[in-house]
Amino acid sequence: MYWEDPMAREIEERIYKAVCESNRKLTPREVELACVEEAGTDRQRVRQAIRALVGRGALGYTYVHGTSFLEPSFDRPVRVSPRIVLKPPQRRYEPLPGEVVIDIAGGAAFGNGAHPTTCLALEAIDVALGDAFSSTRKRPFTGLDVGTGTGILAIALAKLGVERVLGLDIDPCAVSEASHNVSLNGLADQVTVANAPLGELASGFSVIAANLAYPTLAGFCAVLSEKLEAGGILVLSGFKGSPAEDLKRAYGEQGLRLIREQTDRHWVCLVLSKPERP
Repeated sequence: MYWEDPMAREIEERIYKAVCESNRKLTPREVELACVEEAGTDRQRVRQAIRALVGRGALGYTYVHGTSFLEPSFDRPVRVSPRIVLKPPQRRYEPLPGEVVIDIAGGAAFGNGAHPTTCLALEAIDVALGDAFSSTRKRPFTGLDVGTGTGILAIALAKLGVERVLGLDIDPCAVSEASHNVSLNGLADQVTVANAPLGELASGFSVIAANLAYPTLAGFCAVLSEKLEAGGILVLSGFKGSPAEDLKRAYGEQGLRLIREQTDRHWVCLVLSKPERP
């Protein structure tokens, strides 16, 4: 049978890796061509493997402006950090003590939790809030998610105890999807989603998350550092490899201190803190 074919398993792994590690959406044809070239197999076998992955729920199709794309599928509850469980709205899940459950509807915006950069950021937020804002310190009152996409990081901030959260995105589609996900999670009074200029926001955010490409994070270095309050936490994700050193140096020059660095499939997430005033 197909499932017992070791080559089929290898092709599936190549397909899944190609989809997960891409920093943009891939069409089925793009995935086919990439895997045929890399594995040296025929397109029919690749198509079989894609159908198998979709059938098992590991991958799913999304449709944007008439074009279909292959993306990792979270069609069941998935734990992505010590406390965070993601699930589609139609699935039921009984949380364990201490867990927070986030409902995320599928859509066109980036950031449904399947991509390594989102998973890294969610885990970093979970760990940072637990470590940095313990009972011995003040509670994090305000959070900011820059480039919110589906709103997943903003929702995570709110569910992990940040009292007021703002999610920013310049894409109207993302603003709409994030607002919908915020409502799905019953957080409309706690989380605001908007298309507002970052530079015009008031300073003093307790926690800032930014899952963005390296050039954007580099360009936002001064403004993100300025918006973070003393004692606050900054989570940066969305880039691979060597740019991490440039970002650590740039944000370090703004007075921020690296407290955590995590890597997944060459993607990197940095957590920095802003020292308390003397």
